[in-house]
Amino acid sequence: MITVAICDDDAQSRATIHSLVEDELPEGLPHVILDASGPEELRAIIAAGTHVDVLISDVIMQEGQPTGIQMVSQLFPPESGTQVIYVSGHLQQALEVYATSHVYFLLKPIEPERMADALNRALAQLATFTPSMLRVKVGHKERLINVSSILYLESRLHKVTVHCLSRQVETYAKLDDLQAQLPDTFARCHRSFLVNLSAIASLDENELTLHDGTRLPVSRRRTQDVQRAMLGYLSTHS
Repeated sequence: MITVAICDDDAQSRATIHSLVEDELPEGLPHVILDASGPEELRAIIAAGTHVDVLISDVIMQEGQPTGIQMVSQLFPPESGTQVIYVSGHLQQALEVYATSHVYFLLKPIEPERMADALNRALAQLATFTPSMLRVKVGHKERLINVSSILYLESRLHKVTVHCLSRQVETYAKLDDLQAQLPDTFARCHRSFLVNLSAIASLDENELTLHDGTRLPVSRRRTQDVQRAMLGYLSTHS
């Protein structure tokens, strides 16, 4: 099952894109198409536990909202596996979208053959993507957690809680051992907390805030390490 999300603040444009996607997806491919009028609705879709395989997003959103490029940078880092197709009515924005990873730029009005080409490229990329997984033990069973869904890990009384977008998983483990499995897009902000850098909305000396509003402590001895890790992340993901 392929999940396609369309994010555009113009209702008519969303409807047109929705119809094009229905027409141009390969015949017989199981799929669901979800519509969002902006970043907040798209964030709610993700928070509900839906993994977006293909995102089709307008570049410019309503005033006061993040642009499509900013939204992709926050919600869909390369390790998520989501294939991004940008759309815009302005050709000059074709260069701006290279600030983030994407597979196609479509100029409005969108020609059906261009949409077909964009979707085929996105599906081809999906077929080659292998998600990074965190292996944990829950009871006597081993479970795999998609790394891109993890917001942060919290250690308390010999138990680690893995906080994901739509669930929490508890395991008896050491935070150091789990950190060894994770990519360098995760940083230790406190002896008891390990955070996904892509989930951070703001960072202060003593605290950081995630995009969902969660606040995590930043210990004094780790402040500079977290700041350096965040700058390094932003330099390659923004």
